[in-house]
Amino acid sequence: MSPSPPARPAGGARRRPVARCPLRPGEPCTLCVPGATGPQDCGLVYLVMDDDELREELTRTRLGRSG
Repeated sequence: MSPSPPARPAGGARRRPVARCPLRPGEPCTLCVPGATGPQDCGLVYLVMDDDELREELTRTRLGRSG
């Protein structure tokens, strides 16, 4: 006997996961960069995460610390 598949929400449709913006913690990705489909191909996210100083500043901001 095989295990039953996971139950689907009422109506039979699956919910799509909501992508979160890594630059604005706690907020959903609003596709603010033209052509982006989410954080995975957002040019702004790429630029910030690729720059050591910007990435460190983002970390400080997330932790609530100043300069």
